[in-house]
Amino acid sequence: IPIPVVSGVFLFLGRKLMTGNTFFRRISDAFAEKSRLEPKNPIYLLGRKKMNFYTAIQVLCLLGLFGFKQIPSITIFFPAMIGILMSIRAFVLPNFFSEEEFVKLQDPTPE
Repeated sequence: IPIPVVSGVFLFLGRKLMTGNTFFRRISDAFAEKSRLEPKNPIYLLGRKKMNFYTAIQVLCLLGLFGFKQIPSITIFFPAMIGILMSIRAFVLPNFFSEEEFVKLQDPTPE
């Protein structure tokens, strides 16, 4: 199988998965007019500032992972970074957001 075909399949699958992802939807909603959003959008439920704060934290975590991956000498500790992200979600973010706000952001805490 030619490499461009395989690359095209992965590109298609990645694009298809991004359409239903709430993270990417919140990023696009941050730049949309409020009147064009559906009524149950987190912007209406929490406000633009709170939703953008949560999305900015997620973007910073993603950039941190990407930066961590770019340094070859420490990439062996990548699983530890995933553990750090889990700790941020479990212990740091509840200081800024209530469980009700997590549910409105469509990111409830697992039981």
